[in-house]
Amino acid sequence: MPETLTLPNTPKIHLARYLAQGKDDTPCAPADVVAPTAVAVAHPHRLTQKPVNGLDSWLLAAPQQVTTIDVPAGFHADTPIVLRGPATGGGVIQIHVGEDAHVVLQERWQADGDVLGVGVWLSADAGATVDWLTYDAFIAPVAVVQRTVDLGAGTTLNWTIAGFSHNSGASLATVNLNGLGAHATINVGVLASGRQHVGYVTAVTNQAQKTVGHINQHGVITDKAHLIFNGIGHIVKSARGSDAQQENRVLMLNQDARGDANPILLIDENDVTAGHAASVTRVDARQMYYLMSRGLQEALAKRLVIRGFLEAGLGEIADSELKQELFDTIDETLVNADA
Repeated sequence: MPETLTLPNTPKIHLARYLAQGKDDTPCAPADVVAPTAVAVAHPHRLTQKPVNGLDSWLLAAPQQVTTIDVPAGFHADTPIVLRGPATGGGVIQIHVGEDAHVVLQERWQADGDVLGVGVWLSADAGATVDWLTYDAFIAPVAVVQRTVDLGAGTTLNWTIAGFSHNSGASLATVNLNGLGAHATINVGVLASGRQHVGYVTAVTNQAQKTVGHINQHGVITDKAHLIFNGIGHIVKSARGSDAQQENRVLMLNQDARGDANPILLIDENDVTAGHAASVTRVDARQMYYLMSRGLQEALAKRLVIRGFLEAGLGEIADSELKQELFDTIDETLVNADA
């Protein structure tokens, strides 16, 4: 890792410790992409992406499978472009969305291995709209994931991240609102179980005027897991008329579970609006009492409360089959935790 490149800011997450382990170097298949013929998909030997921090360098270093997706200007489709990571190993993905395109993305990872590195870079040109669903269900014990988004003028990003993995590690989502009037909403729903120690950093930087960045993170922790939420909203100098809002909520199900919710606002401009909310709590006894007083068993009442809590982070998922799959995973995890 070049000494001149520092690691990104990840409060309370031991990123350097994970990177020191070195990512898997066993050859694996590239990501599988199902897309209309108008969308160009390729698997070049390397990306031309220039690293801007030490994590970029770690992710881009060979060996690493590469996939590029180029959505042409003016493209419109409600059918999602579906990207699935390999069964073993990580990879790097570069996605470009052209001007005034409207694209729906589904990105899914269920990879096994030892230490996985996944890097995704998405850029959207002026006027584009991106509806993006990320579903992480890693089986490998450690995964380090970084997704970076650059938005042009008048773009809209609606992004849902569902973290239902078994791994420890870090997941970084960074959105740069580079163009006038760009909007981004990032909803995160996480279920941490077992002995996981996993941290999420969701960061939005308002670089241009009249930009809007909203972060909404909800996590549930069971067993002896430890979940860290860092929300970072940064409005830079001269980004007048911008808005940065965030909410970070963590629900712990037992005494051994540990949770952190850290809202961070960095405001360098006066003519803006910004706000944050954070909580780390346990299951609401009043909700439980209400449900059980109407005949529900305790286990079922708890599942309903947790579903409702995570719905705030996963409510934008339009795929009914996928949403049901996530809720089935919640039920299975809670049944195992109560066993």
